Parts: sequence; structure tokens; C-alpha cells
Amino acid sequence: MSNSINEKIAIAMSGGVDSSVAAVLLSEQGHSVFGITMIHYDSQCHRDKQAVEDAQKVCQTLGIDHHVIEIKKEFRQSVIDDFINEYMAGRTPNPCVRCNPRIKWGHILDKSLKLGADAFATGHYCRITFNPDSNRFILSKAAHQHKDQSYALWALSQEQLKNTRFPLSGLTKPEVRDLAAKAGLVISEKQESQEICFIEDDDYKRFLNEELAAQGRTISEGNILDMDNNILGKHKGYPFYTIGQRKGLGIAVGRPIYVTEINAENNTIRIGDKKDLLSAGLIATDANWISVKAPEPGTQVIAHIRYNDPGFPAVITNCNSDSFEIKFKQPRASVTPGQSVVLYINDQLYGGGIINKPVN
Repeated sequence: MSNSINEKIAIAMSGGVDSSVAAVLLSEQGHSVFGITMIHYDSQCHRDKQAVEDAQKVCQTLGIDHHVIEIKKEFRQSVIDDFINEYMAGRTPNPCVRCNPRIKWGHILDKSLKLGADAFATGHYCRITFNPDSNRFILSKAAHQHKDQSYALWALSQEQLKNTRFPLSGLTKPEVRDLAAKAGLVISEKQESQEICFIEDDDYKRFLNEELAAQGRTISEGNILDMDNNILGKHKGYPFYTIGQRKGLGIAVGRPIYVTEINAENNTIRIGDKKDLLSAGLIATDANWISVKAPEPGTQVIAHIRYNDPGFPAVITNCNSDSFEIKFKQPRASVTPGQSVVLYINDQLYGGGIINKPVN
């Protein structure tokens, strides 16, 4: 991976402090930098218009070019439609995992290269190195792991990693804000958005209902079953529940109960005790391997089954080009189809996939 002083680098800018400081650092390192911001979905939200304006202001302050590209059609096909379809299949998706390889490192990276960039940078907190022994680019956790964002990047290809720079890999958030203030950026105190970017109020239930209504589709009630298939009540639509959910079930049985299964085909959800959430392992699809070309069965890893999951020991028991199975050293709770399982060895991201089903 080149660190040439004369690289021309495109920085994906969201108008936030992280991508803005990434642009500052790259400019200070002597690179020729330009910003690129995507308009990727229809919105009348002031926050989203402000994002483009803030990115433009930062670029003006730094004296660099700024490009705005519209990719609404591509984003809907690759991310929003996938989000809806996954929920309708009884799964719980992570849209950022889909967006990163398909949109940011897909359409935005491609556009950046067409604009003359040698490399592509973002404000993510993680690290890329090159291993000459394996001839592979390695994605690792950030130096300060409490801010690490590598989990959502497991699906990036070797070619995408080759073209990527992460200027914030060794910094903490307070350090980044301090750099933004020293650079005179108006966004130095701007707060981070925790919502799904295309759902302005973070109400995915409202979003699903409106999207499906526009397609002439509806979400109907169905049965809530216990572990013995007894009907205990009615659910309000299976896409509105997730594995491990305890509150809002509308059923009282005198003890804590949890959603243990969502069955889209039968239009049912199943509830059980906390012990019924435990799984011995899982099967994942859409596999992508970063540290190796192909994994070896028996490899010991630390498996993260959701964002901010601390990770727990597991072993790869079966694998092929597209799927793999892992067994946990100790049973894990709430293995959720549609979420990502990301495997690490020490700080290095070994590979990952989309959880297809738990194994008991």
C-alpha cells in the first residue's frame, strides 16, 4: 500500500467531524485531497441538507475541491430494498454492512477514481496494513478499540482495501475534535447521528409500513407461539420484532419471556425463556475472507455477532466459498439472522458473513 507524498486522495465527506479531520490530516501530510459527498436518498430533512453544506464549508476552509454526486437509484436498489426485503424475510438487517461495499466502496470509490484519485479515504476508526507473506491487505481494529469500526467493513474486497486510507486509525474521538477546532472547522462540536441514515426519525416500523403501503403490500397480524407451539396471543406483524426482544410483546405469563424465533413463512413469532435464546453456534452466508484466501476448519477465532458485541471464543467447523459454520466455546444468546458475524484473530479481522441461522 503506497504512502507516496504525492497521492491524490478522495475523502468521503458526510459533513461530520471524523471525515473532516481525515481531510485535514491528509492535506497536512502533503497529499492532494478533494472531498466527495453523496446524495443517496430522497429527504426533506434539514439535517441532510446541512450535511452537504457542512462538507462544502470544510472543503472551502481547507482550500480543496468538493464534489457532490447523486446515487439515489443505486442506494435504493442496494440498501433500502435489501433492508425492506430482509425484514419481510423475518431477518434483522444491518444496512451499513450492505452500504459499505456496494455504495461507499462501490459507486463512490469508482467515481473517485474516475475523478483522478489514486486512493480513497474515510473517517472510519480502523487500520489497514499489507502482509507480504500472504500478499494480502489486512484490516485491523483501531488503536483505541472502544471506537473501532472495523465490524461494519468485513465485506470489503482486497481491491477495495488496497485503494483505502484510514487517517484516524490511531486517534481518539476527543483528539479528533481537538484537531477540528485547531483547524478552525465549524463542525468541531457537531454531534454524531446514531440513526439509520435513510430513516430520519429512526422509526423503522413507520418506515416499513409506508414503504410497503406504497408497494400495495401490508403487514398482517399472526400468532405468538410458545416453545410447545401453543398459541399465546397475536403479534402486530413479525417484521416489528427481533430475536431477544423482551418488551412490547403484549403477553404476561408471570415471568420474563423473549422472542426466540421469527418465522416469516408461517407469519409467527415464538417466545421462550432466557435459556431458549442460547445457541451452540451458527451458520453464515455471503462469506468474505480478509486475512486469508480461504479459512481452515478448526481455526480459533473471536466471534462478534452484532455491533458493539465484545466478542467470544469460537471455532470454525465447516466452510466453503460462500458459507461457514462456527461453534461457540460457550453458548451465545440471541443469534440473530440477518446480522453480521465478524471473526477476529487478535486485532485482525479474519473474515465475516451474514448470519443465516443459529445452530443448537
